[in-house]
Amino acid sequence: LTVKREENGICSNYVCDLKKGDKVKVTGPFGATFLIPNDPEAKLLMICTGTGSAPFRAFTMHRQRAMPEAQGTMTLVFGARTPDQLPYFGPLRKVPDNFLKKHLVFSRVEGEEKRYVQDQLRDEAEEIGEFLTDPKAHVYICGLKEMEEGVELAMRSICEGMGFEWDTTRDVMREDGRYHVETY
Repeated sequence: LTVKREENGICSNYVCDLKKGDKVKVTGPFGATFLIPNDPEAKLLMICTGTGSAPFRAFTMHRQRAMPEAQGTMTLVFGARTPDQLPYFGPLRKVPDNFLKKHLVFSRVEGEEKRYVQDQLRDEAEEIGEFLTDPKAHVYICGLKEMEEGVELAMRSICEGMGFEWDTTRDVMREDGRYHVETY
């Protein structure tokens, strides 16, 4: 374990001040439901804003190394204000499009209409609707809490347009461990 002492840091100072043999209580891990399935046939729809892309970077890198045959089973919808606000997206740009389908949407680009992740979902309504009926489909939502309601409304609209209920679909996916939300 390597810890850098931060001058006013509570945790770093606590850990750095420990003596050999001191007992420490550790809890976690948290987010134990926000895990990538260990199935190359699993299809992933990852919806995020800002730093919410961090787990999806990890998912993608893991899957590239552990399951290179899982091409075409991952879709990322990434929302940011401007292209400059994609600091966490850099490594994902290098992932081949046949491995990870990438949709970038921006809400504050001068001279352009505001676009949010839910707008992209609606644009892909038929594909998303078919995806949601696949028993191998997993939905991950990570990022700003405000995004969650917009995604819910878009999913409801998509499902209604395809002739089925979003609430029922979401609840079944959640019970099966295929619907995951980490918003803040």
